[in-house]
Amino acid sequence: MIRSVASAWVLAVAVAMTVAGEPSVAAVTTDSPIMFARDSAVPRSVQEFAWRVIETRCNYQGYERGQRTFWAYHTQAQKLDTGLAYSIEILSERSWKKSEPPATIQMTILDDGRLHVIGLSSTFVGCR
Repeated sequence: MIRSVASAWVLAVAVAMTVAGEPSVAAVTTDSPIMFARDSAVPRSVQEFAWRVIETRCNYQGYERGQRTFWAYHTQAQKLDTGLAYSIEILSERSWKKSEPPATIQMTILDDGRLHVIGLSSTFVGCR
């Protein structure tokens, strides 16, 4: 009895924390299916461009992209002589298939008035 009550309590707290979330890590709604932290240094236009890069340059089938969750877990902006460079690291996983390790995608996007991919690599899926 004690164990089931304790388990129920832990579960209730975990659900409450998940629902409430922390404001600094809540995802922002954009036209990009990649979830970025609210306080991310990456502007929405770059976030949307990053999704188009995944759609057009990574070997996910359309249905497979729909089955996956994409999380930008590390982002950084750096001022260069030629513009602003955004470094984005993304985890991609199927939440219902935990036997499969998450894929990672690393990309660097340069904003010099236009957006360009200047670096792109990945694991478990080909990106060119």
